[in-house]
Amino acid sequence: MKKYVKSLGFTLVEMLVVVLIIGILASIAIPNYARSIEKSRATEAMNMIKAVNDAIYAYAAEKNDCPASFSKILVEIPGDKVSDVMIRGKYFTYVLNGASNSPIPGTVCPGLLAERNNGDVYRIWNPYRTVNGKRSLACNGDNDRAQKVCKSMGILVTDQP
Repeated sequence: MKKYVKSLGFTLVEMLVVVLIIGILASIAIPNYARSIEKSRATEAMNMIKAVNDAIYAYAAEKNDCPASFSKILVEIPGDKVSDVMIRGKYFTYVLNGASNSPIPGTVCPGLLAERNNGDVYRIWNPYRTVNGKRSLACNGDNDRAQKVCKSMGILVTDQP
């Protein structure tokens, strides 16, 4: 009669199956995680655009003119000042009056343009069109991945600011 010795470990096949399952899960999770991170960065830029556009609107209403520099408006944008009309933040470069084809509603002032600094370049700019009765920002990108970011936020357009 044979005596069986109790196994104290895993077989090679069991280990390979576990590694395979972890690899499949990682291949699904990592792209979704990266997309979520990029979407949150774009949302941060959208919030900055809305705040700056509100400040431009207030400036235009008070002075009956468009601000010529960031120092004229009451919104602080974190980042390095490149010029009077350009601030380079951690993820986006903001350009005052950069959305020349899209004036801020109620003014003749062009709005703020935010351009992604590195990676897949895409641009987000001020209120552009009405969607379901609400003004919406607009976004477009230089390649398919950048356009997917814009599309995931529901603001993809094909023209330039």
